[in-house]
Amino acid sequence: MSDSRSNTAAPGPPIAPTVQEVRGFFASDAALQDAIGRLTLAGFDRADLSLPAAVPAGEATPEQGAADPHTEPDDRQVRTLHASMAGAGAALLAAGVVAATGGAAAPAVAAAAAAGLAAGGAAHLAGRGADAEQHEQREAAAAQGHLVLTARVADNIKRGEAETAMRAAGATRVVSVVRA
Repeated sequence: MSDSRSNTAAPGPPIAPTVQEVRGFFASDAALQDAIGRLTLAGFDRADLSLPAAVPAGEATPEQGAADPHTEPDDRQVRTLHASMAGAGAALLAAGVVAATGGAAAPAVAAAAAAGLAAGGAAHLAGRGADAEQHEQREAAAAQGHLVLTARVADNIKRGEAETAMRAAGATRVVSVVRA
């Protein structure tokens, strides 16, 4: 008799029993953003970078409380995207209404388009406020010694690159960690 069971394992690399990381502690948001830029230039994928919560809420582990790192240029691009989408949506809506009415609704559509652009501007300002709040939170964490950037590394070469980039950006402390 033959065994009817088949190998149903998903293809791909094996899951490692441990994760190797380099953690840098930063005294300011500017130094942290510099480290993110340096690590990106060194070939680290954004998926390998995180901002673990130094003191996670409740029962969460630091990794469960981790946030995706982003810099001021990232935030600026998101604000631009939101404002542009609002403006483009208003323009498309206005063009559709004018075409559908044969031009009779042009004044009302112009007012609607202006309102759409104002909404885009408001979204842009709200995003700037959120960015300022994030900056203040990071600075407060830095003042307490809790502003940490983690880079996942696959080998000793990447570990060395991460440590060098973090130190060059002004990390006050850099440690290598192996988690199970």
